[in-house]
Amino acid sequence: RDQTRMTLALLLLETTLLSGCYVAGQMTLTTNKPHLPLTDSEQGKEVSLIGSSIASEGNVHIGNLPVCDDDWDLVDANVTCRMLGFPGAISWTFGSEFGNVPENFLMSHVNCSGQEDSLLDCPHQDGEDCSSCMAAGVVCESEYKLELRGGSGLHNGKLFFGNRPICDNNWDIKDAKVACRMLGFHGAYRATTSSEFGAVAENFMMGNVDCQGNESSINICPHNDGRSCRASDGAGVVCLDTLGYSISVKDGKAPHRGHVFIGNFPICSDGWDLRDATVACRMLGYAGAEESFEHDLDCDRTPDSLMITDFGCSGIEHSLQTCPHVVNNTCEGGRAGVICYPADSILNISLSYIEKASPHGSGEGNVFLYDQPICDDAWDNNDAKVACKMLGYSGGTATIRSNYGKVPENFFKVHFNCFGNETTLLDCPHQKGSDCLEHEGAGVTCSTTGLPALRLVGGTTTPGAASGNVYLGNSPVCASGWDMKTANETCRMLGYTGASKMSHHSLFGEVPTSSMVYDIKCRGDEWGLAACSYKEDGGCPALDGSPLPKGAGVVCQGYMVELRGGSTAREGDLYITNQPVFFLGWGTEDANVTCRMLGFAGVERATTGSTFVGQPYYTRYKAYNFQCSGSESNIGDCSHRLNYYSSDYNDGLWYGENGGAGVVCSY
Repeated sequence: RDQTRMTLALLLLETTLLSGCYVAGQMTLTTNKPHLPLTDSEQGKEVSLIGSSIASEGNVHIGNLPVCDDDWDLVDANVTCRMLGFPGAISWTFGSEFGNVPENFLMSHVNCSGQEDSLLDCPHQDGEDCSSCMAAGVVCESEYKLELRGGSGLHNGKLFFGNRPICDNNWDIKDAKVACRMLGFHGAYRATTSSEFGAVAENFMMGNVDCQGNESSINICPHNDGRSCRASDGAGVVCLDTLGYSISVKDGKAPHRGHVFIGNFPICSDGWDLRDATVACRMLGYAGAEESFEHDLDCDRTPDSLMITDFGCSGIEHSLQTCPHVVNNTCEGGRAGVICYPADSILNISLSYIEKASPHGSGEGNVFLYDQPICDDAWDNNDAKVACKMLGYSGGTATIRSNYGKVPENFFKVHFNCFGNETTLLDCPHQKGSDCLEHEGAGVTCSTTGLPALRLVGGTTTPGAASGNVYLGNSPVCASGWDMKTANETCRMLGYTGASKMSHHSLFGEVPTSSMVYDIKCRGDEWGLAACSYKEDGGCPALDGSPLPKGAGVVCQGYMVELRGGSTAREGDLYITNQPVFFLGWGTEDANVTCRMLGFAGVERATTGSTFVGQPYYTRYKAYNFQCSGSESNIGDCSHRLNYYSSDYNDGLWYGENGGAGVVCSY
């Protein structure tokens, strides 16, 4: 009887081996056939996933014929998932993971390079030697999200990707850094292994993750399927938790001054300046920063204690957490501090852009004093002039009836009666006001008339870029104290996204030194350099090794775009550097790039004919004839032409007015 059983077992094993379904060793019998070219019968076949209730995973079929798992790997799976419209593959499967399949395989030994648009473009064999238990499959990247479970807070726990755990094989700090950034943190404090936060189910999504640390997502790091892992092999992280903590100042003599902390993390003064301090003060509820400072580190600070350092705020942010920064134990400077403008500061004035979405720095909006709207009763141009001077402009005109959107009804209970020469609204004669409603907000349209203009001299201006020595009016900016932060802010004031290069040595030609602009201190929310604090005289110090001061220079790149005139933030006519864009050549692809620059998913429609903001005759437009493909990251990267000065349109269809281009973006 035992002999009979042995014979039957051998026959069964032989049959299994011949069919290629010996799963335990993943043994398959194949022939060494050459890779076959794509046949006419394969052309036009669609790829589909079968065997799972989830649309993004399953056994791979092409034209309803399965694909064999011989040589199947993550590269082939990525091509498959892209064919299906997914960004890529999280993992690949073999051995008919999603159920046995018919044995009429279309192909086997698929060998994609990863660049193909279709699985059919990859070298492959015909698949006649494969069996029902040998189907290739994929798990595509779709709505899977990375999450933490079992931790003591939002910043730690065991990792799950698509509701399945990650195995800790080779799990290290580089993998943890990628995971923490995906979760919205700025880095990892440590990687955890051995299911530190509790046992996990054995349905692992991946294992042997091997990130370099700079990837945007953990699923693009090399990995395997984690099938050999157990419940005690769960990977986890402890992320650097700066997101959930509130800001505070300590060791100061008043609530508005002191050393800055986020949670229990002190801030290092490396890279700390007035722009960063302005954002910190704004987080603390003040109008801005009067001063930033640094003190020596505490004597008892241990060398390996963590600090937050190298902030790169532009000054317009509402939170330090959205500014570039680093959390580490390296601090060459001291401890960063701020002196905020106190609660009664004249700088507690702001413009609201509710509903009308007027751009930052445009000088237009409903006026708020101490975060309260001003009622438009008796509001006139003299009042507006003073309000605009408080904001760094030369003057302005009044608007009424909540011109820039309805306002809250917690009005500042004063009616102003300014003469126009006062320094602040509080210096003006005023009287107690009556109750006002949401449609009675006072506003301003501020002017820069008479103030020196920021400009670049000696360089070149090309579509999407500009370079030169920096001038404010007729005075060059001195290179002493010139840094990349100021260069970036200068470019943004000029309508570009930032600086790609700066110079300290009059790179674009020698500059006069009898009167130079230096010691510039900007909060970051100014409309232009003329509204910043600065000195202008012949006292600029020379750089080391130079007998005379040198001019600061910059190379700006990438347009910064704004929408004006729309009823919501997603629509309006397009402006670049406070100038409209002309509609000649304007199309959906151009509008799509614009909308993505503004953070929207895409474009609903492109508009022409000044749909949102009427333009008079003889308008000077910034640019025209954009030729975007739709894939560019900045509209300045598209081919276009500069400086259209309108008086007529040569084909006779347009006669000089209302030539603005615009967009309606989609969410």
